[in-house]
Amino acid sequence: MTKKERIVSIILASILFLTIVNSTWYFLGIAKVSVVQWIVFNACAPSSLVYLIGLALFFHTQNRMWLTIAVVSMMFFGTMGLFVFPWSSEIDLLTQFSHTVMTLNIAMGLWVILKKQGLQSVRKRIIDKRIGIYSIYRVHTSLTPCYLS
Repeated sequence: MTKKERIVSIILASILFLTIVNSTWYFLGIAKVSVVQWIVFNACAPSSLVYLIGLALFFHTQNRMWLTIAVVSMMFFGTMGLFVFPWSSEIDLLTQFSHTVMTLNIAMGLWVILKKQGLQSVRKRIIDKRIGIYSIYRVHTSLTPCYLS
């Protein structure tokens, strides 16, 4: 990991931490929900905390396993939240800012994880998977009419 990547990761992680504090303050402080309700209503914050712990362990050990575990825990809530929640009000924009920060952290984490393998290797794997998925799709679509008739 280069010094620039480390600095960008720390900046993004700091912004992510501030969004966690803000959402936790809202749910536990203003809305007065219990911790279990907070986890249910705001699953982004616990998954983001897991990401921050994984990032810290990665910085300490340089083992990409910790960063991989951290990225996976936040992928669903961070990126999918951009498409699930509305963009209409000011509160929604604050929520979407948090999801955008999570997605940027995910992108940085994936960059660090996949960088060692080289872009050619990653590109080859993606193309191989596309060919494999397309082949399965073609076989499935060619056999489907046989079962329908």
